[in-house]
Amino acid sequence: MENITRENFFEGLEIGSVSVKWVRRTSSGKHFMGITRHEGNPKEKVQEIFKLYSTEEKVKMVVTGQAAKEVLDLPYRSETECLEKALAHFALKPDILLSLGGEVFSIYTLKNGRIRNIIPSSKCAAGTGEFIVQQFQRMDLTLESGIQESRKGKLVDLATRCSVYCKSDATHKLNKGECSRSDIAKSLINDLAKKVYKMVELAQWESKSIVVIGGLTLNEPFIEHLGELFKDSELKVLDESPCFEAFGASLFAAGLSPQEAVYYSSIGFKEAIEPYGILNPLREAEKLLDYRAMGRHSQEIIAGADYIMGIDAGSTTTKAILFNQSRGTVDAGCYLRTHGNPVTAVKNCLQKLIEQVDDKEINVVQIAVTGSGRGIVSVFFENCPSFNEILAHARAAVMEVPDVDTVFEIGGQDSKFISFLKGIPVDYAMNDGCSAGTGSFLEESVSVDMGISVSEISNRAESSLQPVGFGERCAAFINTDLRNALQHGVPQEDVIAGLVYSIIRNYISRIVGVRAVGDKLLFQGGVALNKSVALAIAALTQRKVVVPKYPELMGCVGSCLMAQDMINEGYLLPKTYDLKELFKGTMEVKGTFKCPACENICEIKKIKVRGKEIPFGGLCSKYEVKHRQKQFKNEGQDLTVIRNQMMFEKYGAETLLHPRGTIGIPQALSTFELYPFYAKLINELGFNVVLSKISKEGNSKTRGSICYPCEIAHGAVYDLLNQGVDYIFLPHVVDGGNPDYSLHSYICPSATVIPDLIRIAFNIDSGRLLHPVIGFSDELKETSLKQIQKLGEQLGFNKRNALKIGERAFTHYESYKREFMQFSRENLHEILAEPTVILAGRPYIFGSAEANLALPRKITSRGYNVIPVDMLPQLENKGYYHGNVWRFTQQIENAVAYVKKHPNVYICMVSCFSCVPDASMYHIFRREMAGEIFCYLEIDSQTAHAGFETRVGAFLDIVELKERQMAGVS
Repeated sequence: MENITRENFFEGLEIGSVSVKWVRRTSSGKHFMGITRHEGNPKEKVQEIFKLYSTEEKVKMVVTGQAAKEVLDLPYRSETECLEKALAHFALKPDILLSLGGEVFSIYTLKNGRIRNIIPSSKCAAGTGEFIVQQFQRMDLTLESGIQESRKGKLVDLATRCSVYCKSDATHKLNKGECSRSDIAKSLINDLAKKVYKMVELAQWESKSIVVIGGLTLNEPFIEHLGELFKDSELKVLDESPCFEAFGASLFAAGLSPQEAVYYSSIGFKEAIEPYGILNPLREAEKLLDYRAMGRHSQEIIAGADYIMGIDAGSTTTKAILFNQSRGTVDAGCYLRTHGNPVTAVKNCLQKLIEQVDDKEINVVQIAVTGSGRGIVSVFFENCPSFNEILAHARAAVMEVPDVDTVFEIGGQDSKFISFLKGIPVDYAMNDGCSAGTGSFLEESVSVDMGISVSEISNRAESSLQPVGFGERCAAFINTDLRNALQHGVPQEDVIAGLVYSIIRNYISRIVGVRAVGDKLLFQGGVALNKSVALAIAALTQRKVVVPKYPELMGCVGSCLMAQDMINEGYLLPKTYDLKELFKGTMEVKGTFKCPACENICEIKKIKVRGKEIPFGGLCSKYEVKHRQKQFKNEGQDLTVIRNQMMFEKYGAETLLHPRGTIGIPQALSTFELYPFYAKLINELGFNVVLSKISKEGNSKTRGSICYPCEIAHGAVYDLLNQGVDYIFLPHVVDGGNPDYSLHSYICPSATVIPDLIRIAFNIDSGRLLHPVIGFSDELKETSLKQIQKLGEQLGFNKRNALKIGERAFTHYESYKREFMQFSRENLHEILAEPTVILAGRPYIFGSAEANLALPRKITSRGYNVIPVDMLPQLENKGYYHGNVWRFTQQIENAVAYVKKHPNVYICMVSCFSCVPDASMYHIFRREMAGEIFCYLEIDSQTAHAGFETRVGAFLDIVELKERQMAGVS
């Protein structure tokens, strides 16, 4: 900076969540700005600024932002005041001011230059400046290089509402070769702009004139896309936008009295305030830890030995080993970053193994892969065996500690819990929606916020004498607490130790939950290399914790052991591989084709590897099965297809030749159970039925937080409105009939009130939305018919004719139910004699192609029959809970009874986040299913296929393991 010390200086300084912003204005009107990341030490960065721009003259300085107020002993003005001051300086009176910072987005609504309201973004949502930085970092990109990469990319669908699912989605797509880093970068930036646009839309405020401020204004592609979205608005970005609050503070500084001017050298810092609880030092748990990990292992290749090459293609790191079959040892290994490209990472690992083998002659007899990228890596090795990571880790754990009863496995993106009975995995769980119990959360927090490398974490955490008590909270909230603690001057060591504790608290709370933690606890995964995390497990569980010699390679070891088991059992033949020839292999996509096997119509890639063309992709195991006929069975029967065909086709709507108009039915919620009734009623009223189509855009039209099925209902109504139907039929459904053993059979509170939510969200005229109250129990049937009479009158029928229309609709629905159950009685016995999975949950989840993530196909393509829970006849009353008044949880109770009665029948429960009835009964189902193999899935609009496939795959793998043992094979 030029020397301008003879002028008066008016300065503004803001300490934000991730950076310090500073503005210096001179009496001649010039100004200078600076932004620097404080990496968790704002006091140090402020001191650097004072040293760098020191002057012999006094300066007038005003600070803004709560952190600056608590750190610096200087005149303070609130951010709101500073924003209004800066707007007035530039004579701007926008409708909206968008503040887009590193951690929080805020919408300021204004009138005549004065702020009327502040609307902050949701803390649980992805879509802040720091989230973009973190995701670029995961792909080995800086912010600058990521922005440049985005210029070359194309848009792909990402679950960007939630940071956890977004990371899973991006990793899954990169690992499967579905897109490039450039595509992810572009999509992240564009979706971030969409999030801002959505926030403004929900604010319901005039938006003709918008001023944008904050660090994101430096992201040119983001601002360009934001301008495209706000095409009807005047979008203004100023040179001062990145430091707008600090600029406003500098304007206030000009009004300070001469007595308030200060020398840089005399500016004081306030004492740190300790706003958090204190935990015990991690080192106090040392006596409970059996830490065998040695970092770099002493490994030696044995010439002439037989090896299995094991690969764990993880979301964050890729690992590879050469496993000595006769000795059961890892004789070579490597551990590298995936950086969003599993094939490149595997080739890099392969190169490392070749270097370790050197010129020794060895026999590589098989290759086995696991991890989130196992699919594409298996193709690279011409469809070598691939194994679910849960079972791979379980198999390795038993080798390390034969009587292990509990495994904590924490990786970069996924965390797993496995429970054993006599060496057999009988229960497992994975992190569903929170990244706060994973390694990537710890790594990203310390590297992005504090500039500390992974290798430093453990020593820094172990040196802490007063770890901060962050508690067990969502990653987004812990990040906020972390930044607040650093801004308050809490030592980095105490913050890092607190983060380590919080990871395990989250793991225990969200993954282990009510499950018992045994006495033989093994901790593995890449995070286990961080000794401080192992100490936190010991401290919080008060169990003896064993960390194996190579915890980061246990997935590789497990996959090798599973391949060896299959060789010994005759399921897999030994081969001969040349590592150097494998390294020369390349992959090339030679085209795609559409798979016609089901309604998902998946796009399948034709990948050419070493002269062979291999189909790859899809939501189910269809093409995996083709190459592993010995490992998997032929496809099973999917009775959900028969159920939907009977409901929507045989007993569905007719097309009237001379209709009175059209009535749309949202293909959501109760439609998946009551469609025959709805279709008949509408046809009898003289109207043609229009079923909605999928509308992802419409799903986002909700006015507040709501469950996924209700989001789908919003999308369905949005589509029907766009189709221009005359009316929309969306009844208040109260109950589903007379239960056999309970007081009531209520549907769901949200499904009952959904017509009111829809009417408000879309401002639909009350006459266009047909929403009678309907119930199917005996006591509500008369009320339902009266409601239909009113509906008939509204549409021009007299009461008598309307009553008959209602009765015919009920009769039609009863006919459907009789045939449905007749089919069940005639076929169920034969189906249940074979390995079968009951899909238990709500029909508008397991029966909906939009919601079920191809779950039925995932199961049937592995050779298991699938039965929808409502196709099961009611068993006799044995242990039913009379207080269970919810229809669909009553059906799950019945399914649990079937599982106990039939040894080769299993249950897969599908629920949704925020489902109150399911949550109220889940603990009972878990207790009833103790000792049984079952799967519990929770989904929402952000659920990524990667984690979903892992859970379903692990469930089916455990079932297959049980079947092999029952057959006496193992």
